[in-house]
Amino acid sequence: MTLSHTTSVSPRRSNNFLHADRPSLDELRRSSSKWLNGGSSNSSNLFRLGSSLARRATSMTPAPSRSTPHPRASLQETRTKIRAKPSFDGRSRIRQENGNTGTDIYDSAHVVAQQEDRDPSSGMQSTLTVLYCAYLSVVAREFRRRIILVDRVKNGIEYKNVFDGREAIDTLADIIGNTQRRDIALRLGRALGAQRFFHDVNYESRLVDTFTEIYQFYDDNDYFGTSSSDSSVIVSTTGTEDSIEATTPEYDSSMEQQQHQQQQPSTLPNGVFTDLTYCYVPTCVGKKPCYSHTCPKRERLHKRPDSIDARLARSTTHAYLRQQEQQLWSNTAPPYIAATVSSSERKRQETIFELVYTEENFVKDLEYIHDMWIQPLREQDIIPASRRETFINKVFCNIMAIHQVNHRFLSALRVLQEENPIVAQIGDVVLDFVMQLEPFLLYGARQHEAKYMLDQERVNNKKFAVFAEETERDPSSYRLELDGYLSKPTARLGRYTLFLDAILKHTPPDNPDRINIPKATDIIKQFLTRVNEENGKAKNRFDLERIDQKLLFKSDKVDLKLLEQDRVLVKQVKLCKNPNADAPPNYLVLLFDHYLVMTKVKLINRQERYVVKRRPIPLELLEVSLPAVPRRSSSILPSMSHANRADPSAVPNRQTAGKATFPIVFQHIGRRGTNTSLTLYAPALPILKPWVEQIRIQQSIRSKREPVFAMIPAVQEHRFLDDVRINHIVTFNNGQQYVLATDAGVYVGHTGRSSKPHKILAVERVAQVQVLEEAQLLLILADKTLYEYSLDVVNNKPEEQAAGRPIQSHVPHFHVGSSLGRKLVCIPRVTTPLNTNITLFEPSRPNQMERNKRFLGKIVKKSSSSSSSPSDIHLKKFKECYIPSEAWALELSQSQMLITCPRGIIMVDLRSNQTQQMLNPDDRSLSFITEREKDESRLNIRAPMKHIAVFRAVRGDHFVCYDEFGFYIDGRGNRNHRNFKIEFEGAPEAYAFAYPYVVAFEPNFIEIRNVITGALEQIIRGRDIRCLNNGHKTEKPFIYGVMGDPSQPTFQYIFQLQPLFTN
Repeated sequence: MTLSHTTSVSPRRSNNFLHADRPSLDELRRSSSKWLNGGSSNSSNLFRLGSSLARRATSMTPAPSRSTPHPRASLQETRTKIRAKPSFDGRSRIRQENGNTGTDIYDSAHVVAQQEDRDPSSGMQSTLTVLYCAYLSVVAREFRRRIILVDRVKNGIEYKNVFDGREAIDTLADIIGNTQRRDIALRLGRALGAQRFFHDVNYESRLVDTFTEIYQFYDDNDYFGTSSSDSSVIVSTTGTEDSIEATTPEYDSSMEQQQHQQQQPSTLPNGVFTDLTYCYVPTCVGKKPCYSHTCPKRERLHKRPDSIDARLARSTTHAYLRQQEQQLWSNTAPPYIAATVSSSERKRQETIFELVYTEENFVKDLEYIHDMWIQPLREQDIIPASRRETFINKVFCNIMAIHQVNHRFLSALRVLQEENPIVAQIGDVVLDFVMQLEPFLLYGARQHEAKYMLDQERVNNKKFAVFAEETERDPSSYRLELDGYLSKPTARLGRYTLFLDAILKHTPPDNPDRINIPKATDIIKQFLTRVNEENGKAKNRFDLERIDQKLLFKSDKVDLKLLEQDRVLVKQVKLCKNPNADAPPNYLVLLFDHYLVMTKVKLINRQERYVVKRRPIPLELLEVSLPAVPRRSSSILPSMSHANRADPSAVPNRQTAGKATFPIVFQHIGRRGTNTSLTLYAPALPILKPWVEQIRIQQSIRSKREPVFAMIPAVQEHRFLDDVRINHIVTFNNGQQYVLATDAGVYVGHTGRSSKPHKILAVERVAQVQVLEEAQLLLILADKTLYEYSLDVVNNKPEEQAAGRPIQSHVPHFHVGSSLGRKLVCIPRVTTPLNTNITLFEPSRPNQMERNKRFLGKIVKKSSSSSSSPSDIHLKKFKECYIPSEAWALELSQSQMLITCPRGIIMVDLRSNQTQQMLNPDDRSLSFITEREKDESRLNIRAPMKHIAVFRAVRGDHFVCYDEFGFYIDGRGNRNHRNFKIEFEGAPEAYAFAYPYVVAFEPNFIEIRNVITGALEQIIRGRDIRCLNNGHKTEKPFIYGVMGDPSQPTFQYIFQLQPLFTN
């Protein structure tokens, strides 16, 4: 294909231009190579002009001293700094700068250039995006990308995801690169609105350059992620004055898969906006117009004889057609009356007259809905009979009840007009009417669902689509679609206050309306508030039901409880995972009041589904940030701009990564998120800032919920620095005192935040302590050696401490509990990684020691200096057990010892020494645990340490915390309540139990869940969190922990979790 310029086209580009043949990438590269080599006779005028323009631009500019070659498509490209900025005369001013010299080249006003963020030190080449703004599809896509949607209130009615006319014109003017020509931006915006791209919220007016009028898109889903239409041209250019390259999209299997899944045609507007097309003359270069009479650079073309509003007002829109039928009060009243009233009274009567005839129009609109829509749909076979009435009731709701109320109001107003041409007072009639506004409340609450069902019926029912199109074209519709008529009741309710305020403004002081109208206005405002509240609740409920139906989990399904009464969908937005701004937004992010969910919208079996891509993040475990975006610099090729100006069809249809994108980083704290972050991108920063604010607001709300546990200081604050590890704490003396084990020694104190702990033993690396009050013994595990001390040592000072009596060495941990009616001390000793000997000791003569504690103290002191075995006097060996595995934790029950090991929990019967697995391996409902343990055993790998705890529940069964899971089992190890399972968000290292709650400790947070519902009730964030005592089977069920001090990071904070509930 030869890229030649066709001179037989009309002076202004037409729609036929969209169907012009486009060159392939190879042909474009061959032509580009020929042009770089000096051109040829077969080269197109486009490239000859581009080369000529490039030489003109560079002849006045020295060559750059340094260039960076970048091979691509056999073209050697270099880089030069170039900046593009719009000029005031509507042209894109392109200035090439190098050193202190430069030259200006003027081009047509219909391109937009943006520079992609690049780190100047990275050496990466710049990428430029040029938009040909004559194509409506290009402008529509760019407008949808840039416009910021917010919630606004108009006439007392709240509208979601809207923008005002001033913002629309500002955005369009910025897109076309000329902020001074707002008239062009206005005409361009109205061209987009004419193709159902966006609409006035009341469906009554076109785009107006004012902040008082608000607009919304017909359907957000239609404009998120649409593929490029055939009429769009977006060019990526790189290089210097000696090179030019037009690129095409690279093949991506994910793109193909996405297009295959969606199979939806682009719904963007299509067409050519002739005011922004290029001149057809190939030699039209520079800022001056050429010889053509229709050259777009001629200013007289932009100076029309009449204004844009005057010309467009002649169009037969719905509002204009309705205004044609109306008259003024002064034209209908007798001339002698109209001439005698004062100016203020005339304005009052005109407003009352307008209220009456607009009320009459409103009643007629409701009758039109009944006659042209409800009745035919009910009588004809347009909608299947099985769902016909349901559809009519959902879409039209109680609109005929509103008709009855307003018909009575209209009749009363007509009576007033018939009684006297000058209506003396209207407040009493209005006051009676506003007492009957209840039907508006129900109608407003159902409006969102009605619009959704109507749109779905248009798409899925061809008969209805044809019927709707024919009805909307009927003259009785006044060229207004059904959506506009369905929005009239709520819009009408909001306008009553405007009429009444205007009437009141011109009402004499002694008129009864001075009292009645304010009363009526207050009642209407209260109803508007209720309508907004009910509409918001109904929309939220409807959205939650729709999301609940469409959510699809591939694995790890989480019950989000979206249908609960108080659940709220706070915000939703579509973001890109790719920083390329031209990539379709492929992530739909949903923010609820309790979770953040990241999904992808896909069509599965022709049904739209939200596929969850990441595990839902509880707001308490969510961290969000907006990284700083580096400032960008611009770069543009003068030759490329002119080449596009001369013949845009010569450039392949391509969108590149040249537009700005702004990142937002979501981080999921905990095991489920594996502490990794996900970065997504939005086209504008104002889209993201409200998101961060809403997330923090919801996090603040959740943090202020009534907590289940309160965190109170257990030890005097700011007592232990963070370089001293605190390992364990136990209480004694009926919970009034505690013993604290640290790497720096053993401390004793009275419970309470004001009590100062004091050191009693200067022993290093104390990992565990235990008090046997019956035997008056203190057991400590220091440097893997278990010692016993007399309990009298708690009253000593470190310099007075007695030497401890070693009981056993190579002890990783020990456990004190009760079994078989005895107080036992279980001491494991790991001989090899596959063998553990467990010795059980029993304190000797506990009753005699209880009767004579003082005498026992003397014995202890005496025996401390002797060489006899400690077990001969204080601890007596009860029995020994052996397991062929490493023991990680021990616990005693009434007759069994539970041993946590790589194979799970092994139960040893202390009477018969028989062993068995706690979980029944034949129970298939426990396969998520047992199968994994079999795999670890079969692969002969060293399994990570398991953290398992078993708590007896009130219902008689047992609640098992097994690493990341929580579930119920019966006495035989079979799973109870098989549909119930808790999956902890973190990687718990310890558990505590206070029915009906389980507390899971992990280093970054404490997770508190309800063991009846499985709900996440509370999360306490912190740093370096550890459980010091879970309160299970202890003297007092106190739950202790330690974390980094939130107020002073150099200290540690020892706390107690105090329950705020009663069992």
